[in-house]
Amino acid sequence: MAVKEPIVQRIERTDVPAIIQAIIEDGCVIIKNFTDLETIEKVNAETKPYIDADKPWKGDLFPPETRRCSNLVGRSKTAREQWIVDPLIKTLTSKFVDKTTTNFYGETKHTYTSEAICSIAMTFDVGPGAKAQRLHRDDKNFHVDHEDQTATGYRVGSDVMMAFMIPGVKTTVENGATIAIPGSHLWGADRAPKQHEAVPALMEPTDCWVMLGGLYHAGGANVTESERRTLHGMFFARGYFRQEENAYLANSTEEVLSWAPEAQKIMGYELSSPNIGFVNFKTPLQYMRGVEIDAFGDFDPSQEK
Repeated sequence: MAVKEPIVQRIERTDVPAIIQAIIEDGCVIIKNFTDLETIEKVNAETKPYIDADKPWKGDLFPPETRRCSNLVGRSKTAREQWIVDPLIKTLTSKFVDKTTTNFYGETKHTYTSEAICSIAMTFDVGPGAKAQRLHRDDKNFHVDHEDQTATGYRVGSDVMMAFMIPGVKTTVENGATIAIPGSHLWGADRAPKQHEAVPALMEPTDCWVMLGGLYHAGGANVTESERRTLHGMFFARGYFRQEENAYLANSTEEVLSWAPEAQKIMGYELSSPNIGFVNFKTPLQYMRGVEIDAFGDFDPSQEK
């Protein structure tokens, strides 16, 4: 019997049931005609000054040839008003990320839904010579314990985040298109991904790459001499992955910097390993102190090779 080769399904934006089914089956999908070229060009232009001003990375998280625009929602009016609030994104995060539970409050039963929030939005601009990332799951930041679902099939609700990535240019194997292992969202925590299992997600600028947090994927190698691969990414997580009381708005910078280091850490002004809680690639305390950094590096050195 012939072995079925993994592929990334490409489905029109209008066929929402098929998009949902592809995510259930493969953990990923390319949505065709998600956006239009005019919108892409606007976001490219709005992010370019920040990409041009970014610094190389010294660590394993990004190749040094990559430049980034963090705080995409704050820096790109178009991405904020057109993409992050797109009804299709809301439909998909409601299906795969939102969490609904029922509890008694006294003797009255109440149902609560924690809706997904945008955990991070960022533009990645990968230049010539960039090596491929290692295959990884994005939900490592949320310390998800993955159970093997290869025999049972995917259980909707077992992922806590999902990503949407819109290319600013045509993505090819040569300029480093994202590679992924369709179906790896079903794997348990003990199964390691292999490079030969991954396939490229080739996209036109109007497409959108969607994947669950449990899918193994990586940025590909850019082997071109002059092409840069631009991707605008929006990553959504469960809304309760944050503190109940928002101390960050309740206390001034001056107040927080006067606290003991132990208090600063326990109140969330340090990072959660490996990458949760940074500000413009600085720790919150570095940002609040106005520390200048010549080159950014991995927040948790243990993930470096």
